[in-house]
Amino acid sequence: MNATQARIQKLEAQVNAMAQAWLYLAANIEMQTGIEMEGMEAALRKKHWPGNPGIDGEGRAALNWLCNELASARAVRRNARQAGAVH
Repeated sequence: MNATQARIQKLEAQVNAMAQAWLYLAANIEMQTGIEMEGMEAALRKKHWPGNPGIDGEGRAALNWLCNELASARAVRRNARQAGAVH
């Protein structure tokens, strides 16, 4: 692996770690406070980088992925609560 490939791999790992940390923190805020992050998700989904079209598409895709993951986790928790209430 050359130096550029190693740097890219390191950056990818760092971004992935930050994404996982963000998901963990956001989910814990929801679980511990009862505050749902749907408003924040809506704002994040509108985020764009008009002055930097080179990162706009990838940035928007990453934010949408994060929002989808958080929404999916919320749905799983909600379904688990509802299933527990039924039984």
